[in-house]
Amino acid sequence: MRKLAYTILTSLLFAVTASSSCAPAAQDTDIQKETSSKTLKDIDHRAEKRKRKVLSSKTTVRPSGQIYYVSADGDDQNDGLSPKRPLRSLDKVNSIDLKPNDGVMFRRGDIWRGRILTKTGVTYSAYGRGEKPRIYGSPYDAAKKGEWIETSTANVYMYSEELPDDVGTLVFNGGDEVAIKVLKVIDEDGQTTHNYTGESFSGGYDLKRDLDFYHDYQDKKRLYLCSTKGNPSERFSSIELLTRGTIVQTVDNVHIDNLCVMYGGSHGIGGTTTKSLKVTNCVVGWIGGSVLTPYPPKGRQYVRYGNAVEIYGGCGEYIVDNCYIYQIYDAGITNQTQEDISDTSRMMRNVRFSNNLIERCEMSIEYYLGAKFKPTDSYMENILYEGNILRLAGYGWGEQHPQPAWGAHIKSWWMHYNQAYNFVIRNNIFDRSDANLINVVAAKPEWLPKMENNTYIQYLDADGGRIGQPWIDCKFNKEFPAAVEKALGEKNIEITYIEK
Repeated sequence: MRKLAYTILTSLLFAVTASSSCAPAAQDTDIQKETSSKTLKDIDHRAEKRKRKVLSSKTTVRPSGQIYYVSADGDDQNDGLSPKRPLRSLDKVNSIDLKPNDGVMFRRGDIWRGRILTKTGVTYSAYGRGEKPRIYGSPYDAAKKGEWIETSTANVYMYSEELPDDVGTLVFNGGDEVAIKVLKVIDEDGQTTHNYTGESFSGGYDLKRDLDFYHDYQDKKRLYLCSTKGNPSERFSSIELLTRGTIVQTVDNVHIDNLCVMYGGSHGIGGTTTKSLKVTNCVVGWIGGSVLTPYPPKGRQYVRYGNAVEIYGGCGEYIVDNCYIYQIYDAGITNQTQEDISDTSRMMRNVRFSNNLIERCEMSIEYYLGAKFKPTDSYMENILYEGNILRLAGYGWGEQHPQPAWGAHIKSWWMHYNQAYNFVIRNNIFDRSDANLINVVAAKPEWLPKMENNTYIQYLDADGGRIGQPWIDCKFNKEFPAAVEKALGEKNIEITYIEK
């Protein structure tokens, strides 16, 4: 992949509802094509309207405690208690002894690079006018800082700055192009090969394909990039480095509002077991791709990861509302945990993901709850995914995934128990996926979520999804509406079939 592959719709076929039992008659095709085209144009319009709503959202939060103000031209010697005396750096914000009900307000239109280490009970939001404050995980714009040094290998450049944290990818010119991360596959005999081509590969000097890169973060801490069109700093106006680490690290009772969080190699916003996390009116983009563990077993690849908004562990009062999330290596939003942690941290209650626009993530919404040993002590309760517009799962830069069948708008994973009560998925739009449109399974039928009033758009005879208990794999064809209704209780389904 050199430029992002955006799917082009051609030959729109027909739209049907759950009550339709077969494809339309030939004489009705033109009418149904027109209906389908209008449906997709309407969804395009609704998605754009949702995006504008998120981008233009005003700050309405009013913390009752002390409020600190931060601007890019502030001074860390200030007290930060007025917009006229703002603080400047994220390091200073992280060092303040914040109390529950306090607030930290970042000035709109400004950019910070680094991490936010949230404090219990604190709200982080925006003040002023203009674009949302931007928090970048990328340490610097590598087109402007540092040098790209020619190496002894033609077209291979080494970046001059040390990068000790693994880089998930490089984003050029704000997303016009994206780099391909090359990792070594370690064979049983200890030989290393290129994870995409299978050729012998020992490091950065073996790069051959344009915009392939290799990061030697464990030894020399240098990044190598193949650029067949000249020096990267001359070829691109901006180069952002998605370095490993969560950009906004959350704890209990935190509210993140009206921030733009971008360019991080791990997660955008999130943490482990959390009593309450609220994320509203935020933009999160270009997240993930760094390695999860430094050394894979022989014969296997490194595992890469990265979600936009995540709680890994138990949670309560977990809300993500009116956010725009795009270009995420793994999931846009997720609540997840497995059986290898304590029972008390496996409970997931009062989770709501609503009114979000999620585009070009490998998975739009991911959830799973593993409970192999004591499923009665681990369950989800009062879970609602509602009013979300979910588009083009698996069609973003996350297509670098070694497992191409991971894409889905709802991904529950078939190996987990997923014990749940009062779990509802309704009024969402599921608009195309390169693999499962939805993946909704559980160990028992009564643990499955109930689905209603959802809209499904996918290529005719493509992958509809893995659903139910016992789960079945469904093609997206005339049988799909009845299968979803039977397995998940889907009511008032709307279906749009697209011919490739």
